Amino acid sequence: MKQTIHLLIVWGLIALLLGGCWDRTELNELGIAIGIGVDMEGDQYEVTAQVVIPSAVASKSSPSAGSPVVTYQATAPTIHEAIQKMTDTSPRSIYLSHIRMLILGEEYAKKGISDVIEALMREPFTRSDFYIAIAKKSKASTILKIPTPLEKLPANKMFASLDTLTKTWAPATKVTMDQLLSDLANPDIQSTLPALEAVGDTEASNEKGIDDTKSISPGTILRFSGIGVLKKDRLLGWINEQDSKGFNYIRDEVDSTMGHIDCQGGGNIALLTLNSDTQKKVIVRDGEPVISISVTNDSTVREVNCQHMKLSSMADIKEIEAASNEKIVEIMKHSVETVRRDFEADIFGFGQLIHQSKPGLWKRLKEEKENPFMDLQIEYKAKTKIKKIGSLFESFQKQMKE
Repeated sequence: MKQTIHLLIVWGLIALLLGGCWDRTELNELGIAIGIGVDMEGDQYEVTAQVVIPSAVASKSSPSAGSPVVTYQATAPTIHEAIQKMTDTSPRSIYLSHIRMLILGEEYAKKGISDVIEALMREPFTRSDFYIAIAKKSKASTILKIPTPLEKLPANKMFASLDTLTKTWAPATKVTMDQLLSDLANPDIQSTLPALEAVGDTEASNEKGIDDTKSISPGTILRFSGIGVLKKDRLLGWINEQDSKGFNYIRDEVDSTMGHIDCQGGGNIALLTLNSDTQKKVIVRDGEPVISISVTNDSTVREVNCQHMKLSSMADIKEIEAASNEKIVEIMKHSVETVRRDFEADIFGFGQLIHQSKPGLWKRLKEEKENPFMDLQIEYKAKTKIKKIGSLFESFQKQMKE
């Protein structure tokens, strides 16, 4: 009898643990947010949510079904209050598990972004694999209201554009919540975020809505243009596309990119980087650290506008490789010089590298210098290997002129 009672108690306790659906919410009760924007309105947070309209993105929906997304906006003393407050206008509660983009307004980013990072990390339903960007010269709410062609969902378009851009062109960088949180918590490196800019008449695009994407040339387009430099959690300013590419070379974040070299007799040659690898190490010379940066590139010739260049000549191929090496070193040097001059912020992780490989030396440097990054000696090397020269062996333009 006692054994039966014990079994009933055990099974009763197990039954309590299996009640996993006590807080369930049906799918048709949720507003699935794919983009979140944060701005400041006075001393309060202005939060914008880009929410999917399921009926407009269904596979059988007609092209004239209307906008596939709607934006809701609310202002409150805290971020989560603002999100909850959106139910004033939204018939569904805002669900954050499928966020693709977090957009931060420029003015908000200048005041510090750590509060929104902490707020979203505390949210149990939010994943950390979305990308974060700063709205350059704009508010986040403006960016999230701009319709986009090709991709029905604007936040998905931003996510895909940044993903493709970093893999094929490298003038920006993609940053997830985990990476940003790690950088903000690390005193030996300063954070960066990609700049997202609205180019065109944003007001007209907002008025036209989805109709603006039906034009061959939309009134407003969204583009990632350079990188925002942060010190601690505050935006200091921007570096342009060329310096951003130098930053990506140093951080070993270039997968593939396109560039050109100038020819001595005029003209230029376009080179496609097939893959790139950057190695960094610390060398101690006379008791002082020296950062050695070595970039190895495999490239292919994509365009030849130099009449004197013969791709059948090994000497000319070596000349192209040497010119490419010079160009890569120049790009990296200019990026470091720009950041030193304008921001005095180590976004490249040199301090972190010294700390990891030579902790005693880094401790001494920190005690002796307020900002060791400013006069740190850096040596640059690049090695380009031309793997292919394209479908044509020699340029037919030379034969035309002859």
